[in-house]
Amino acid sequence: MYQGGNQLTREQLYEKVWSVPTTQLAAELGISDVALAKRCKKLNVPKPSSGYWAKVAAGQKPEKVPLPPTANEVFVQAAEKPLPKTLSLPETTNQLHPKAAELLRMLKTAKPSYDKRVWAGDTFSPIAKVGKDSVDLTAKCFHVIVTNVESVGIPFTTPQGGRQAGCFRKSNDRLYLEIEDELVVATENVRRRSWQVNEDSRVPSGRLTFSLSDSRYSSGKIKQWKDDGKVSLECLLPEIVAEVRGYFVAALRRRAQEAVEREKQAIEWEKRRREYEKGEAIRREKERQQKHAEALEATMHAHREDLMKAAEWWRLHQNAVEFIAACEQRWRSAQSGELTAEQQAWLAWARETAKAMSPFETGYPAPAKDGVFDPASVPFGGPYPAKRNFPRPPTMPKIPPPVVKQNDYASHQPEPPPQYPFWLKYQGR
Repeated sequence: MYQGGNQLTREQLYEKVWSVPTTQLAAELGISDVALAKRCKKLNVPKPSSGYWAKVAAGQKPEKVPLPPTANEVFVQAAEKPLPKTLSLPETTNQLHPKAAELLRMLKTAKPSYDKRVWAGDTFSPIAKVGKDSVDLTAKCFHVIVTNVESVGIPFTTPQGGRQAGCFRKSNDRLYLEIEDELVVATENVRRRSWQVNEDSRVPSGRLTFSLSDSRYSSGKIKQWKDDGKVSLECLLPEIVAEVRGYFVAALRRRAQEAVEREKQAIEWEKRRREYEKGEAIRREKERQQKHAEALEATMHAHREDLMKAAEWWRLHQNAVEFIAACEQRWRSAQSGELTAEQQAWLAWARETAKAMSPFETGYPAPAKDGVFDPASVPFGGPYPAKRNFPRPPTMPKIPPPVVKQNDYASHQPEPPPQYPFWLKYQGR
């Protein structure tokens, strides 16, 4: 929905809907009432009731329905709400979030890996690599994180198939959480026989490290927190929750800005397309005018050439008639006034041939058709006056056509707009 070449924002549409009646606004925007109503419904813009404008006309000031916040605005308000400085861990694992309970079950049933930690994260869970003694603590921490993140509308999703880790996801943005038990070198020396495998001497420390990354297999982390004993886990968890919330708020704003940029590019492209079509229409009109002028000039040139051809054919006719008369006189003088049958036949043929040379035999000239004409009386694009198209006399050279001055508009044609980019049209869908 555009006005003045720019698309109306939700706030602008709300102000206009409540400033003038719907029928008047639809006519102003060049759309139907139904299209306007659909646009308001799509953007969740309230419209005045049927009696609202009657009350306004009666001098009353009926109350306007306030513009409700969008789903994104509600999400941002909830996600940016300050968190407490500490988030307490549950005392037991009996009432955990379903995703945390699933993580707990997987860790308890998993067998220790080569690094003496149990792993989870291949299916339906966050990425976790912790020691057996840290399983309950890991599940409790994840319970606090996922509960406070999902409460603002950022669900923790699990894959529908395959062996992939779950992640926080909103729209097309993902954020992976990894909980890892730091490995430290064992204090006691383990004596091994020469034939035994030289296993890693490190063991889980019981101190958890939390990492966030935007890609499952990304080597770089967005942010990381370590339980180094200086700050309690209850103080670290609010920072993790705030970081997850802030990541998706920033992603939402980034996508909104990208949508605005795409809209600007689309408007600019549409503007260039209209300018190009306008230039093309002007160019085509000039071409038609040029062709019309050339057709009129060609008709005038043909009339002039017909006159020259007729005059030349008349001269040839006159010469032929005089030559035929001289031939007859010569034969009669030489033959005492008598002509042979062959001579009479030739004279009859010659006179018919000479007669056919006369332009009068074709009805030329007809002043109304063969003379000057008013170009203004000829409709634009024709039909144009008829031409005689006399055969060219053998003694008459061909007259070159008139030189028509070309306009220079062809060298200043507007460049066509680039093709609408496919990536821009479907980006963000």
